[in-house]
Amino acid sequence: LHDFDRRVKKEVELSDTLDLEYYLEPKLDGLAVELSYISQKFVTGSTRGDGLTGENITKNLKTIRAIPLSLQDSLKVFHDGLDIRGEVFMTFDNFKKLNQERESMDEPVFANPRNAAAGSLRQLDHTITAKRNLSIYCYHVGRGYNYFKSQAEIVSAIKTLGLPVNPLGKICKGLESVKEYISDLEKKRKSLGYAIDGAVIKVNDIIIQKRLGDKSKSPRWAIAYKYQPEQETTLVEDIFVQVGRTGAI
Repeated sequence: LHDFDRRVKKEVELSDTLDLEYYLEPKLDGLAVELSYISQKFVTGSTRGDGLTGENITKNLKTIRAIPLSLQDSLKVFHDGLDIRGEVFMTFDNFKKLNQERESMDEPVFANPRNAAAGSLRQLDHTITAKRNLSIYCYHVGRGYNYFKSQAEIVSAIKTLGLPVNPLGKICKGLESVKEYISDLEKKRKSLGYAIDGAVIKVNDIIIQKRLGDKSKSPRWAIAYKYQPEQETTLVEDIFVQVGRTGAI
């Protein structure tokens, strides 16, 4: 994190002593998607895929109640189109309910909420997706990016347009404030009701973001701080040994 802060300042020729402004939010453990709106209407929804080509999951995304089919705000600058990026996830309560239903029907249960959310969005039958009670938090834009001055402004606009954003997003000035946010968020982790595996730290100023640019798979103006994975103690009760056809155990 310290290296990232130094690298950003060096790249844009800022003083080492300057407390740079960052926008922080929880790093959701879900599936990244992009929602495309034209003339305020939701037209296409896709997965991130390889960063260039994703899967078309428009019908499935339309079943998520939190995603508006038309935007509330008539901001003229977005008339030509707006791409909103977000993360689809499943709450722990809905995950537990889904697995109980699958157990009662003798169907295999999902290993975790992330797999359940990803599997639900890739269903060929969108009516199955509709029953899964998926949630979404939006955090960035693709097309439309040039109209904003800060990351916080992007998030605020997304909320104004009628899409859900994470209420824990916050501007932090300087690394000490960033570290404090990361520590506080980790304490709240188990009480959030959904899975997170860290925090995302983004340079708040869009001009600086543009000067830093992107690497092949990620932006140079953002970094993820990942928490230690949650651990549990388990007991090996038995071991079954098989001999394969080549004689290997």
